[in-house]
Amino acid sequence: MTDESHGAHPSQSHHSIDPAESADSANSRESESTQPDAVPPEPQDAPDVTGSQDPQPQKAGLRRRTLLIGAAGYGALIAGVTFLALFSKSRCCKDPIPTFIDFEDSPASAAYRPAYHYSPAKGNLADPNGLVLHEGEYHLFHQQDGTWGHAVSMDMVHWKRLGTALEHDSQGLAMSGSCVVDGADTSSLVKGGGMVAVYTSTEGGEAQSLAYSTDRGRTWQRFSGNPVIPNDGRKDFRDPKVFWHEDSKAWVMIVSAGDHVSLYRSTDLKTWTHASDFGQDIGSHAAVWECPDLFPLTDTSDGRTRWVMTLSVGANEETAGSTAQYFIGDFDGSVFFPEDRETRFTDVGQDFYAAQSFEHIEGRRVWMAWLGNWNYPYSLPTGDWRGEMSIPRELSLTTLNGKRTLVQKPVPELDALRGKATDLSGLTATDTAGGAMTELGKGRTVEIDLTLDISKASEVWLGLARGEIDGKVQEVRVGVNISAGTLYLDRTDGGLTQVDGKDEGTRTDFALRREVAYHPTGSTVRLHLYLDRSSLEVFVDDGATVGSLLVFTDPGCQEIVLGATGTATITSGSLTPLSAVL
Repeated sequence: MTDESHGAHPSQSHHSIDPAESADSANSRESESTQPDAVPPEPQDAPDVTGSQDPQPQKAGLRRRTLLIGAAGYGALIAGVTFLALFSKSRCCKDPIPTFIDFEDSPASAAYRPAYHYSPAKGNLADPNGLVLHEGEYHLFHQQDGTWGHAVSMDMVHWKRLGTALEHDSQGLAMSGSCVVDGADTSSLVKGGGMVAVYTSTEGGEAQSLAYSTDRGRTWQRFSGNPVIPNDGRKDFRDPKVFWHEDSKAWVMIVSAGDHVSLYRSTDLKTWTHASDFGQDIGSHAAVWECPDLFPLTDTSDGRTRWVMTLSVGANEETAGSTAQYFIGDFDGSVFFPEDRETRFTDVGQDFYAAQSFEHIEGRRVWMAWLGNWNYPYSLPTGDWRGEMSIPRELSLTTLNGKRTLVQKPVPELDALRGKATDLSGLTATDTAGGAMTELGKGRTVEIDLTLDISKASEVWLGLARGEIDGKVQEVRVGVNISAGTLYLDRTDGGLTQVDGKDEGTRTDFALRREVAYHPTGSTVRLHLYLDRSSLEVFVDDGATVGSLLVFTDPGCQEIVLGATGTATITSGSLTPLSAVL
């Protein structure tokens, strides 16, 4: 197992190791994971945190803690926390054994319930948390009103909902965080090995706390010494992502701190030392930074290993809502060194936030994100449930036009959902702007994979989830304007024009069009799309450009059409129905 394959997680305990006092060079190779043969250190309940930073000023952005409290209701939350704190004492801080959730949707909830994107049975889903592979099970935890919802899967596609893993407790909410497999019990919390969750608690300010499980995540115990990194007076200090750094033999935490991220190191997950900060003078600062991640990938163009730092940017006017960005560079176990000052956005659509990668998967890097936006987090017409995850995406690096680029592709496990494909090769569309589109088929839970010859077109587009409602066409468009040099995702005719905003009593636009500079290589473009009942994910040119969009045309809108200015021809392509699994 290599660092690129989600890092090496301690899994056996034989010999002692010396904690790394300094990290390897910035140009260290992508190391083989010789898992730390560690004698667990002596338990230390009292955290030792050094080098903490003063809070930094930043532009205004939506703070998720405020919204979570609003969603739960102040009175209900206070009462609930009090009850849960008392209840947790009576059961030694152990969360209850979850059971598989069985539920029946109301008609309003069923209309847009995703067929193959994970969604909660009920309530408000947000950030993915604690993504990890452990003992053959993929674990998906997620934010749900300041608790950790939980689901498991054998393939990242067929998910079983397990209920709540981490409730509110005496330390407040259980906000976003991550999970690691502490197989060598470096924490002295999981004798024989187990899972350790590192998350943000909120009592007395945002701080980092631990929970642990020795039964494959079915029950969780809070660490008695929480928080392990207390709040030092700063306003924003949340969303820890933790991984094992094999070269320096230490756990590394990257955590958001307002207008930057902070990096910490530990050998036992309980005692953390501040190592460095990154980001005050680089990238987009349109709003607060949240939900960071850090991992190595090999550039397929030159074989060099680079580290990718990803993070999300809260709701703001500059990007008409929240967004996400990433940086590429080197990491020595303590400091991240960006290789350039380029601002790279992770997703060119409107609805992709808080992406987190799975830990402990060998040989690949896979992540998922919340298909949502903090401009309208819980305002959509989905009945009893709100929020859904992206499909899992496999990540790689490549160099395009001299710039390293993050490539995202649907995981091959999704292929198991395919029904019988319809061959679309040879179909054309010519000057359809004022006339009939070329019909490709119908469906609201489909995969569409097209290679288009655009040599004779100035613009080409797909009309999706399309139909006529009350005399007006509703659709979502994905298109390439060759003349303007843009790729666009457009839901201005998507049926839903405005929704309730993040602030009480406000309304915000939902009928939006997103554009990004795009110039096809040669005379063809590949559009690979996953359409579900309420979402669309678009992978352009093998995933070098990706866009995600929530879709709320009328559920009866099922048509899929091709349009063009000039002539566009499908040189190869298919339309494939996907089975419902959730």
